[in-house]
Amino acid sequence: MGWAIILGIVLVGASVLALAWAARLRKATGLPEGHIISQDTASEERGKPLYSARYGLTGTPDYVISTARGLVPIEVKPGRRESEPHESHLLQVLAYCLLLEEAEGKRPPYGLLTYSSDTFKVDYNNKTRAYLLSVMDELRRSAQEAEVHRSHHQAQRCRACGYRSVCEESLWVER
Repeated sequence: MGWAIILGIVLVGASVLALAWAARLRKATGLPEGHIISQDTASEERGKPLYSARYGLTGTPDYVISTARGLVPIEVKPGRRESEPHESHLLQVLAYCLLLEEAEGKRPPYGLLTYSSDTFKVDYNNKTRAYLLSVMDELRRSAQEAEVHRSHHQAQRCRACGYRSVCEESLWVER
């Protein structure tokens, strides 16, 4: 009987340490407290795409976490180690915020962009929402007014592009 009590105390102590360690890791990564309600990272359980007919926009965040302040989209870029986020990645997170706002009828407080080196909080407010919408309008106008050209010099980006087979400027050569 004495051993069972000692074993129980040891197991409870180990559980408390494991919970404290998990909380410390969560805080270090910048991830909020909450429940994962959607994920698009495992091949066997893909997240459901979000769609807005109003904005002609669709996308699937890597994670959506339900927090006390609302839903938070998270985009993970594990191969990135930059100290500052790319504007295109910030716009992607803002687009997920817009899609969640449309789907849920409630504005997310922010989104998260996670590189392997850091996690960036992307505020979603009137100013950032208006900026996203202006960029989307500019892209639509550009697509109607002029021919769109390749904007990089990286063959690997062309390799991953869905338009590679019809692009006259593709840098990727099939081997």
